Amino acid sequence: MKLKLLSLFYFLLCAHLVHSQTNPTPLTLPVSENFGTASFTTPKPGMASWAGSGTRPYGTQAAAEASDAGADVTLSGATPASGSAGGQYGHAPAGDGRLTVLLSSNTTNGTTQVVMAINTTGASSVVVAYDLVMTVSNARDFGLALQYRVGTTGTFTTVAGSSVIYNATSVNGGDADGATDFDNYSFTLPANAADEPVVQLRWISWRPTGSGNAPGVGIDNISVTSGAVNPCAEPTAQATALNLTPALTSIAGSFTAAASAADQYLVVRSLSSTLSAQPVDGTIYSAGQSLGGGTVVSVSASASFNATGLTASTNYYFFVYALNSISCSGGPNYFITNALTANTTTLTPAACAAPTDAATNLILTSTNTSISGSFTASASANRYLVVRSLNSTLSSAPVNGTTYSAGQSFAGGTVVAYNNATSFVATGLTINTTYYLFVFAANGDCTGEPFYNTTALTDSKATTNNTTNLPPAYYNAANGLTCAPLKTALSTIVTTGAVELTYTPGLWDAYYRTDVKRNDANTANVVWDMYSDNPAGPDPYTYTLGSGQCGTYNSEGDCYNREHSFPRNWFGGAVAPMNTDIMHIFPTDGWVNNLRNNFPYGETSSPTTTSLNGSKLGPSSFTGYTGVVFEPINEYKGDFARAQFYMVTRYENQVAAWQANGNANEVLNGTAYQSFDDWYLKLLYKWHVQDPVSQKEINRNDSIFIIQGNRNPFVDHPEWVVTVWSCTGVIATTGINDILSLSQKAVVIYPNPVVNKIATLKLEKPFTQTVSLQVIDITGRVLKQHLLPAGQTVIQLQVHELNAGIYSVKINTTQGIITKTFVVQ
Repeated sequence: MKLKLLSLFYFLLCAHLVHSQTNPTPLTLPVSENFGTASFTTPKPGMASWAGSGTRPYGTQAAAEASDAGADVTLSGATPASGSAGGQYGHAPAGDGRLTVLLSSNTTNGTTQVVMAINTTGASSVVVAYDLVMTVSNARDFGLALQYRVGTTGTFTTVAGSSVIYNATSVNGGDADGATDFDNYSFTLPANAADEPVVQLRWISWRPTGSGNAPGVGIDNISVTSGAVNPCAEPTAQATALNLTPALTSIAGSFTAAASAADQYLVVRSLSSTLSAQPVDGTIYSAGQSLGGGTVVSVSASASFNATGLTASTNYYFFVYALNSISCSGGPNYFITNALTANTTTLTPAACAAPTDAATNLILTSTNTSISGSFTASASANRYLVVRSLNSTLSSAPVNGTTYSAGQSFAGGTVVAYNNATSFVATGLTINTTYYLFVFAANGDCTGEPFYNTTALTDSKATTNNTTNLPPAYYNAANGLTCAPLKTALSTIVTTGAVELTYTPGLWDAYYRTDVKRNDANTANVVWDMYSDNPAGPDPYTYTLGSGQCGTYNSEGDCYNREHSFPRNWFGGAVAPMNTDIMHIFPTDGWVNNLRNNFPYGETSSPTTTSLNGSKLGPSSFTGYTGVVFEPINEYKGDFARAQFYMVTRYENQVAAWQANGNANEVLNGTAYQSFDDWYLKLLYKWHVQDPVSQKEINRNDSIFIIQGNRNPFVDHPEWVVTVWSCTGVIATTGINDILSLSQKAVVIYPNPVVNKIATLKLEKPFTQTVSLQVIDITGRVLKQHLLPAGQTVIQLQVHELNAGIYSVKINTTQGIITKTFVVQ
């Protein structure tokens, strides 16, 4: 993620500290400084670095703001390191030059100020932009802000909104900070900084009290620009003729635009006939914000609005202010004299009456774990209560005046939905089980609501018992293809019909279906977080869906967020549809997500950090790459690998251009086929083989198909990884095809489903050495473990203690892992 701020520092490349401060020569606009690429480039003469006076490092922003220049500071030419002496460093990690400020108490350079002087003569506005990146990640806080002053003496003024805090778990720019996450900031200086021969910009830094080393924050891509932009003029007239149309819980409004030009209109609603405060010039307001005892409805160029979420039978006053803020500086500028105003009362609901007819034509479809339904609306209802049950009847009818919510127990069943929709989805169901669905017509928006028609529309449907819910003809266009043509065909298949989810709340809502499991005690549904789940023992912590969302976090276990397993830094940021493609975005612990950052997946034998479930960060030990990598636990390596294969397949037409984004060059080779660098392709293929497709992935793929409208072909057809990429000559498939063939064809479990509590496992050919065999439930917990002696081809599994459900047999061999699924009835 990128942040652009305007700041500059000039660091004198001298061997010893100079004991006076230098006022740099003003630079003529526009100014651009990116400090080089392959190696660090010395800053322009218009930049300087000051140590600041007084006790350093400063403990508060206020102390840093009040400090004076102090002496010039030496610019070190080495890469900063955690715990090393503070100061300013010029370096070029990953071929990207930058200036880094590292705060430390063990040197007089512990606090530094980056300075740039500019000449703004003739400029009517000045925009300063820059990137910040956390070069050194430590837990202590690092504060940084931009200041300016006119001339070379006097007090500096802090630019509003420029103060930011960085630490090992900070989130700036909307995502987790890290060594490859650039945050882009841009600020327009106040009007008094324009048209002046000398303006000094100063970036101040501070380190609040606490323990441990502080981060190092790098500054890069500084630019200072100006434009002949006129100050925002205040409109001279308000809009006229405000018309209000009330409904039960909303009021629509329209008006005639102001006679004199106005860019936009601010609309405020209130329960009072007057506002206690007027809009303030230069302040941007947004819908839902409080203002003068009222609430902002909209800020728009439109001459109409709609206020929603109101209370019935209530009088509301509306105030409309004309403003200018487009193509001008210093705005918004509001005209506050005699705001256009009017009032009206929301409608009074009629007395509730039960619908006289029920819904009709209930149609049900099912998957392994869900049942979707649709029906024809009742002619006399505006709401519907949907209930599911394992019984063919409910113990009671819904009660008038009582509103039921999804998940609530009711009459021996569970509420699926209460809303005005004529479709629903019941999720979290048990495989191969019959459910009865009941739809009650209801009326809301009335006094005493809701009232129910107690005759339910009802039908039953069994969840399926399929290994997958793959549509029969979904992959027909890929039949007979191999190598690059197969990859291209799959790209078309999984792109056609796919819908774009919203980031909020779309992904959060989808996780209720795609990434949910039972907790260790089997008492509640929790988030299935592959960065914290412990398949072999108790989870270190769990998250309740919805209530544990990030948010901010200080340590592991604080909250969960949305992990782009294929970092969005690699595809250019918050770019649609990749940014919300749930196929590669998993719910994960926020702290561990930040730890992973934008580092590639990999293997490390000497981790620097290990999470509570065993995920690791450290230098790569996989042949072909030596940089920092993140290694998830073995149980989920295949899941992440197949998500990576999906991304370069679905977005085949775009992936070649991604190599230049962030640190994507570490894994992408700039081609549509083979897409990955050799080392990364070998790694992902290794993980794909060692951790075969699990029932968790199959269920998630089915759920995503319902929500997003597409599938991951490498979950449905794992053999296609070989079929697509074996033509590159990079992956060695000898022996692995035999393992895949064995896992798919030569291991038989019967009877399946198991009905007599004894399952027989038969091998087409024996192993030449003893191997371990595990029985695993759908949450990934190991329930039973056996040794399968060399030469044995038949083993009986006692499963009498297992509850009805779906399970997997996992056989660990020296060449890979074999899985086979069976069902206990």
